[in-house]
Amino acid sequence: MLTIAGYTAHPENLGHYAQAYGPALIFTSTETVKTMDKPSHYSQATVKRVTKKYQRLADQINRTRHHNDLKKQTVIYILSESFANPDRVPSVRLSSNPIPYTDEIMKQNTSGLMYSPGYGGGTANIEFEALTGLSMNNFDPSLVTPYVFLVPRVNHLPVVTDLFAHKNAIHPYESSTYDRAKVFKKFGFQTFYTLDHHNIQYTKKIDKSRYVSDQSAYDQTLKQIQSVKGGQFIQLSTMQNHMPYTKGTYAQNNYTVSANLSQNSINQIESYTQGIHYSDQALKNFVAKISKMKQHVTIVSYGDHLPGIYSGAAVSGKNTASADAKLHQTDYFIYSNFKTHGVSNTKVVSPNMFTPMLLEQLNEKVSPYYALLTEVQKSVPAAERNKFMGANGRYISKNKLSKRAKKTLSDYKMIQYDITAGKQYTLKHKKFVTLP
Repeated sequence: MLTIAGYTAHPENLGHYAQAYGPALIFTSTETVKTMDKPSHYSQATVKRVTKKYQRLADQINRTRHHNDLKKQTVIYILSESFANPDRVPSVRLSSNPIPYTDEIMKQNTSGLMYSPGYGGGTANIEFEALTGLSMNNFDPSLVTPYVFLVPRVNHLPVVTDLFAHKNAIHPYESSTYDRAKVFKKFGFQTFYTLDHHNIQYTKKIDKSRYVSDQSAYDQTLKQIQSVKGGQFIQLSTMQNHMPYTKGTYAQNNYTVSANLSQNSINQIESYTQGIHYSDQALKNFVAKISKMKQHVTIVSYGDHLPGIYSGAAVSGKNTASADAKLHQTDYFIYSNFKTHGVSNTKVVSPNMFTPMLLEQLNEKVSPYYALLTEVQKSVPAAERNKFMGANGRYISKNKLSKRAKKTLSDYKMIQYDITAGKQYTLKHKKFVTLP
């Protein structure tokens, strides 16, 4: 019926959505969205057994964790728009490495590849996973954007912001995109710095780029760090490397591409590559300033998805499983400006695994919820698009997962259903989510 009405989804902007099709059709489309399939054995008693199981696991983990001062620290999640080295894409070869500093910091810290559910888009979903620890892989395919179709419906979701007294978000663009303004308010962010709210001080752009530079975004983040005494959480979502990638955007281009792709695609890749080089330089300046701070600061930085600029067999559906995997792998790292528990050897993760990895690196105690996510991360570190990826970055079929891994995923799905579509038995016990 919606298709007959000429309906095309625009979940990134409900304002455009309503103006184009009218409030009645929008209401109908959102009401038809299903959150999740109900687990066959879902009940209050089953949820209680699962919560007790991970309470025991949390107690076990916490016996070897010695810190419980996360609120005193500054943690920054950086969603770096479309940041992924083109050199990993099959058939693409660059004249030189555009992100040498990123590679250097990755070698020295917890790092690897992030398995992204998106290609060329889907930013809000990756951000949602990173902030909540919930997996898009568990949701019904009709739930295309949780920010729009889930968050308004539920009273509370587990969000990393719950672990901090001060939490602020920075996005050098419009606040209405993906309804972020309302979502972030519900997530507990005290201030949301955007261009339309006119509260961003640093707004410089590079040459003919239409977007605020990463250097400006980092300068705004430094200002935010210095504005709060004590610890805080900061969510930064950058814009510099957002599409389109037009030849001539930058006054100079130091990179040439050799690839079995169309000339238009090559032109876009070359412009994009110059852009991520500027991002690499901005990151180097940012970390250099963070490294000199006395306060403890940890950065979780990741690219949300690859840009949609690669043509040919790599994206036509004729690609191999290995090529498909590489089109969904971006760069990530976790850096602290002080000595931490250690460096994780997990090389491929989904964005919903960042918070349990953060807690492990900082040697912080966990709640039962984060004990569950820790177990998921160790058993199945990457799961998106109904596919599973092993630690080597290659797909692995579900039937080849261990019995323990399958049970952990079943527990995870049970808890996620309870929180997002069930009776929320889990959240009635605050100790399940909050840190001890």
